[in-house]
Amino acid sequence: MPRRTLVAPVLIALAAAAHAEVCLVSGGRARAVVVTADVPTNTTLFAADELVGHVKRATGVELPVVEESQVPAGVHTRVFLGATKAAAQNGIDPAGLEREAYVLRSVGDDLLIVGREDDDDPLSPRNPHVGTLWGVYELLEEVLNVRWLWPGELGTHVPKTETVQLASIDRSGAPALRFRELAWSRIRRFVGGQGKVDPRDAELGFSPEVLHGYADALNVFLRRHRMGGMDAKPPTGHAFGGWWRRYGKEHPEWFALRRDGRRGHPDPNAIDVPMCVTNETLQDFIVERWDGQSVLMLGPVDRPGRCTCERCRAWDGPQPETPPWFAQMVYQTDPRAKDHFPGATSDRYVRFWKAVREKAARRNPDVVVSGSFIYENEFPAPTADVELGPGFYAEFVQWQDPHLRWFPMPDDAYEWIKQQWLGWEKTGIRMGYRPNYLHDGYVMPHFDTWQSGRFFQFAYAHGMEGARFDSLTGQWATHGLRLYVHLRLMSDPERSLEKIRHEYFRAFGPAADAVEQYCDYWERYAHENMMRFLELFRDVGFRYRAYPLCAHKAFPPACFEPARAKLAEAMEAARTDPSPEYAQRVRFLEIGLDHACRTVDLAAAFDGQRRVPEQRRADVRQALEELVRFRKAHQHTYFSDLLWVTSFWERPCWDLDALHPEAGISTHRMP
Repeated sequence: MPRRTLVAPVLIALAAAAHAEVCLVSGGRARAVVVTADVPTNTTLFAADELVGHVKRATGVELPVVEESQVPAGVHTRVFLGATKAAAQNGIDPAGLEREAYVLRSVGDDLLIVGREDDDDPLSPRNPHVGTLWGVYELLEEVLNVRWLWPGELGTHVPKTETVQLASIDRSGAPALRFRELAWSRIRRFVGGQGKVDPRDAELGFSPEVLHGYADALNVFLRRHRMGGMDAKPPTGHAFGGWWRRYGKEHPEWFALRRDGRRGHPDPNAIDVPMCVTNETLQDFIVERWDGQSVLMLGPVDRPGRCTCERCRAWDGPQPETPPWFAQMVYQTDPRAKDHFPGATSDRYVRFWKAVREKAARRNPDVVVSGSFIYENEFPAPTADVELGPGFYAEFVQWQDPHLRWFPMPDDAYEWIKQQWLGWEKTGIRMGYRPNYLHDGYVMPHFDTWQSGRFFQFAYAHGMEGARFDSLTGQWATHGLRLYVHLRLMSDPERSLEKIRHEYFRAFGPAADAVEQYCDYWERYAHENMMRFLELFRDVGFRYRAYPLCAHKAFPPACFEPARAKLAEAMEAARTDPSPEYAQRVRFLEIGLDHACRTVDLAAAFDGQRRVPEQRRADVRQALEELVRFRKAHQHTYFSDLLWVTSFWERPCWDLDALHPEAGISTHRMP
């Protein structure tokens, strides 16, 4: 597939230069009108609202919006949005543009912003006809220096100015990545007032009205960062989940041979049972039941371990050398895999994908085989010199040994995963990037930007066609810098990490340097403690789900004091500016830090236990009540995605049901 590239940087600037032709605002007056077609699309209407709203926030001036046939005489500048007659007269045909592409062109004193568009929801990540909206966002970022730090008004940074004008311009652009998403399905179902809130989550976190407000704010925020293109993403998934239950009794030979000499699984209802991929009858059945459409999914089940039969093992290549830090691979130690052959099976699955595609191509020569996820047994690159090419697609998931799952990681582990990416790239397979590391950190200030950012840029330089992260946990007041860096990289993978970080810190005004030092403190803490964290979480199960059990040990009280002092310094600097927003943003970070400290108090009260010991019930009750009161008092700031906190981390980890009213705690009555 041809590689998509970014066009040259926009040659526009905020200035009062005499040669600038297009002027929107000057001297406290509107010098332009925003013009839509006489029958504008939903995308154009939303783009107009975004342009007008941000210009007003920057200047205090509201630009009029008119239909093309109603443009008043004597207007200095007309900003034409979308498929207008003016666009056609100037040779811009939206239908001839790429999906998600846009054109920014000045004609005399006028400006045209044009992309493909339709009447679908402009906020839908599967709607690619939003080029006009992308062009508006490009203008807002480059001319007004708008930055979207986190969802909500406080996270929207719009520098004040009296003049908005730009030099002549003629350029086009489109996203560098074909698809871009930080998965947020837990919140998405509440957009537009939809979805029913679990009362248990409402007790401990967001109230329903705040949850719905956050969902709507997040929906817009992600679109402003150009998340989308999901219509172009090949489908992925674990293709054989549930097959044992459906076909195991009739065809046990289709399923993995265990070390005890039996096929499949002792439980007839088991879901994730690996397949015997060398079985040709199975391969034929896969093709027969396929719908003959463009993609055939062959992703392994969601568990480590593979078939141990001689034929399958004969398809395996030489096992990779095991680095010293890699001595306990997850599929060697995971109890789910103990009855299965532990090892790298990439060569086996490459041969399986090719065999099935050869059969499927007789029905549809253009079929794309989706191997789904490159992880667990298939994470090491194939050792054989194989060619896959554009007829195969998979997504790289660094999920194997605990050293490889999380950023930051040891340097030798980092270099090793780069080699695996290069090994897969060598096969010619189409690759997306789908890591899990954003799950990590709970509500603690535990994050990395440099190493993870550099790997993202490395992947882009070596064939990554899109990225979908699992998942957006939304801890904006503690992980905000990490999330901002990743959002900016997804909209422009070639943007320097230094520049992205500078953008974030600059939104804190005179507190920028102190906030940078605050973030650097926590990032150093993550690096200095990476091996301690691996050891600490080793025995609690999946780290990203069991983090609350060890939060108090990972972040003892003393580690917060230097950070608190740095935020105090930031607040003192922010208050020197007459604009209150800088101090409010520092306060936002303080709320995140206070929340982490209170959460540590609750974790310490549980002391690594899932159930509340009787002798600590009073301590747990007090810590929980104080934590929930704090959340309720600050939930409107969106400092934390509290739905994620309660439904993904806390309720599954701690037996909070034992603390409900009948057990003597009154969380449901808290304000």
